[in-house]
Amino acid sequence: MGDIFFCALKSLFRKRLRTILTAGSITIGVIMVVIVTIISGAGKKMVNSELQSLGLSGISVTTFSSNTAEAETGSPAEGLEIIRKTKNVSTAMPLLLQFATSLIRDTRSDTIICGIDAGAVQAISLNVKHGRMITKGDVSSADNVCVVDETLAKSAYGRDNITGKTIILQINGVDFEFRVIGIAKAGSALLSNLGEFIPGMVYVPYSTLQSLTGRTKFDQVAVRVENQDEIIETENQILKRLENLTGYRDYFRVENLSRHRDRLGSVLDIVTMILTALSAISMVVSGLGIMTIMLASVNERMREIGIKKSIGASSTRIMLEFLAESVVISLIGSLSGILLGSIISAAGLSLFGQPMFFNLFDMGLIVLVSITIGAVFGVYPAVKASKLKPVDALRMD
Repeated sequence: MGDIFFCALKSLFRKRLRTILTAGSITIGVIMVVIVTIISGAGKKMVNSELQSLGLSGISVTTFSSNTAEAETGSPAEGLEIIRKTKNVSTAMPLLLQFATSLIRDTRSDTIICGIDAGAVQAISLNVKHGRMITKGDVSSADNVCVVDETLAKSAYGRDNITGKTIILQINGVDFEFRVIGIAKAGSALLSNLGEFIPGMVYVPYSTLQSLTGRTKFDQVAVRVENQDEIIETENQILKRLENLTGYRDYFRVENLSRHRDRLGSVLDIVTMILTALSAISMVVSGLGIMTIMLASVNERMREIGIKKSIGASSTRIMLEFLAESVVISLIGSLSGILLGSIISAAGLSLFGQPMFFNLFDMGLIVLVSITIGAVFGVYPAVKASKLKPVDALRMD
């Protein structure tokens, strides 16, 4: 078998340019498959990280705004205590949201103010990079202190650590001074890169935001559970207890955000499958190219085939030599495609500060599929070459 591949390599080397161009068609298809495989895997990890950093896990308790005649909608303070006392609830964090304008140094930006309680990191995965988090003392005294996200800090000062600085938050047309006590880290480099397109986040004690706006209810209560297996039962218990408290039906919305994250993961899987299938089509087209080139090679090498057969080469030997050429071309193309595809993927992921995870099993599968395509489309030319009779082959030269 070794001498068969050696003969195949010699034949391919004689037509180096044609070999390179044929292998190049396989390379292009493999590059596309590799990029889709690597980028989609990294994308899923990135999305899950972002959802986690934004608090999209566990249970979210919100309200429908049009189901009561009350001017202010949201979960009442009594509802928060009921949620916290519900079985299987480990943490329940009230959230108040307010659109505002921030003035940091000379930089004015659209901002989302998030009123939170002490210990918010346990419910919304908020990571403090510099300084400290909101404390119980800040909440009880309704201090004008805040935690600013790093993208907002960098836009004004060119650095992320601005603890101790004073910022202005304009709420409902009124300016309020806040002292920066901490800097929150963006969920990943993705949020940092999108910082100029999305509003910056400023976290303040929820009691402070209530006193400045006159609001008494919460826009959302972020809930973490102790046992994920009982999360559906916990959802039902929370909804039932809140409805009994307020007397309202179809007013509270209790959602399992982890379920939404899983659904998004399924959608990403489907998109990946579609893109991979489209990329695989290019590999099949490349296989047709291999068949065309090998058929041309058979026609060019009639005399060579006739001589080999006249000195004793079997039809099987001739067939295996041509089949080996198809396999070698596919192997060269797939390995080149994996190398170039990995380089392109790594460069793309580096723009978002994401590492590249190289899955050897996936890459091995890509090589195997490429070789299989080469072998399948190389069968017809190989069989055609093996069926040539020595006399006919020599006469047709």
